Amino acid sequence: MSARRIEVVSSQGLPDVAHVMVGRIDGRDDRVLEFVDGLDPEHPRAAKWIVNVSTQYGCPVGCPFCDAGFRYRGDVSADVMLEQIERVLERHPPELRLQCRKLKVHFARMGEPALNPEVLEVLEQLPSRIPSRDLWGCVPTVAPQGAEAWFEGLLAVKRRHYHGRFQLQFSLNTTCPDHRRTLTPYPHQPMPWVAAYGERFFEAGDRKVVLNFALAAGVPFDPRVVGDHFDPACFAVKLTPLNPTQQGSERGLDTVLSAASPAVMQAAVTQLHALGFDVVVSIGDPREDQVGSNCGQAVRRLLDERQDHAPGVGAR
Repeated sequence: MSARRIEVVSSQGLPDVAHVMVGRIDGRDDRVLEFVDGLDPEHPRAAKWIVNVSTQYGCPVGCPFCDAGFRYRGDVSADVMLEQIERVLERHPPELRLQCRKLKVHFARMGEPALNPEVLEVLEQLPSRIPSRDLWGCVPTVAPQGAEAWFEGLLAVKRRHYHGRFQLQFSLNTTCPDHRRTLTPYPHQPMPWVAAYGERFFEAGDRKVVLNFALAAGVPFDPRVVGDHFDPACFAVKLTPLNPTQQGSERGLDTVLSAASPAVMQAAVTQLHALGFDVVVSIGDPREDQVGSNCGQAVRRLLDERQDHAPGVGAR
């Protein structure tokens, strides 16, 4: 690792949930990002360890329910992404990265990974830089238009280094194209493109490509549309709540999926199962909101606290 560029200016968490760090890069107040030392609540860290990395300073997509989109300052370089990963790993004994049965590097904090070419360089370098018995890559994306070459590169990197150990997720959030344009206000690929690419990406021995739907009140979700476009042999469906964020609250967006609404959840799961889809219902630990582990929350909280332009991160 070259000379360190990240100054950790905020750090908070709960040991059995997640630890969120906010870093300033090269002393610049317009280069602020967050990265996370995470856990799956159902597994100890030795069984599954999740490292969440920011790929951009903010996000240009501007989803109305995401706090990462309120400011955007460009791409994170490969060396800074690698340093985020290393800063998380070094919080624990070095033997843990060797012993962990699933070390998952998740390019899913601030930013749209498919808009940063250097994400592919990081994925290329990781297997040689991080000795691990089971290193996984994970990329969630809204499938932005104009990134076709990036997706071809991702397919090539997966085939070289991550066969059977990669999770690709398309964040669709609705089955209605009009609502999708509202929830993802950045030019994005239509469902037929996602279906065609996902069928190429999925190969024998791979994890199925995930279609993620964060179900929001008043936003259509029709399992029949999923079945019309996607092959359950290649795709799985993930249903999640719409995480509470400042941005979502300001836009009046509320989730319809929670532990308190089992009927909504079960109806969707039953229909998807009938269509042949594997379904994952992912309702996180409510304590994640306390530590600001949703995308952009930690940075936005810090900047809001310093909006008086005092010296430091808040000056902008």
